[in-house]
Amino acid sequence: MRRKGVTSLKLKEIAARANVSISTVSRIINNQGNFSDDTRRKVMEIAKEYLKPGVTLSKVGGLAYTIAVFVPEVHDFVDNDPASSADLSHLKEEFEANGHRFLMATHSRDYRTSGSAYRTLLDNKVDAAIVFDPFVEDRLLDDLIEQGIPYLVTNGRRYDRVQNFVDYDNRKGAYEVIQYLHRLGHRSIGLIAGPEDHLVSQNRLDGCKDAFRDLGLAWCEDRVLAGAFDPSHGYRAAKRLIEQDGGITALFAFNDMMAFGAMKALSELKLNIPEHISLIGFDDLKLSEYTIPPLTTVRRFRYDISGLIVKMLTELIANKTISEVNISLKTELIERESCRKR
Repeated sequence: MRRKGVTSLKLKEIAARANVSISTVSRIINNQGNFSDDTRRKVMEIAKEYLKPGVTLSKVGGLAYTIAVFVPEVHDFVDNDPASSADLSHLKEEFEANGHRFLMATHSRDYRTSGSAYRTLLDNKVDAAIVFDPFVEDRLLDDLIEQGIPYLVTNGRRYDRVQNFVDYDNRKGAYEVIQYLHRLGHRSIGLIAGPEDHLVSQNRLDGCKDAFRDLGLAWCEDRVLAGAFDPSHGYRAAKRLIEQDGGITALFAFNDMMAFGAMKALSELKLNIPEHISLIGFDDLKLSEYTIPPLTTVRRFRYDISGLIVKMLTELIANKTISEVNISLKTELIERESCRKR
């Protein structure tokens, strides 16, 4: 049952005054984590100033909902994908700032035999779930729906079936990349894709296929190499694509980390960017504007997507009249110096 807790605004004020993070404040007033006596005492003393008459600290720390966040069972998922790592960090902080309990679990395509997701559903009372970076055929989603657990998917979604989602429009973002390269005169484009079984990569690949079709370009599977969202895949894929097809004039990497790897490969092949080949990424990591040359990429608008996810998920829990949530956020192509006209 939902219980009244400290508002997000008050938690932020307490955190600022105590010079600690919002998640630290949330953990301390919920008697979680290991903190020094001085830190705990300072936070609790400040928190008391925000209590209304008759409200005790135990009521202040009351957890509203238990939210499970399921991420892919990949060991380098966080280390090699800083955009996703930042999204998860912000999501965790936003839930805890609103007094919710945040559980993270891993899952695979056959999640009942691998990862901690199935155990989480069995062992914990989960009020709602977020499936972050879902698989193309994700049995976890089917089980959540069957059990009547409110859920949202993000960082990849199905376009061919009804799902609750709050996500960036990855498909349209990739579509606009191909259109942009076409306007620059490129007709032979190599694609450095992410994992084949991850929806976010499939969304971007589908966007490319849509653009090729609409522009009348021939689709060539040999110019698509799928792999992990990390620099090493970008490096190997760029070398292989160029070596097997010398006619390629532009490369589109499905995230900036792979584009960084591709930059190293092109340098070793003595190909200058953008004089010999154009290169474009996706995510607009901060480092992208400091590479040589600065990387053209797709920016996911800096909406407060975490706050939106928290709001929509709690609405799905509390408001039984909502049948589905579909929120698609915009992307923007950021033109820098790694692309040029043919």
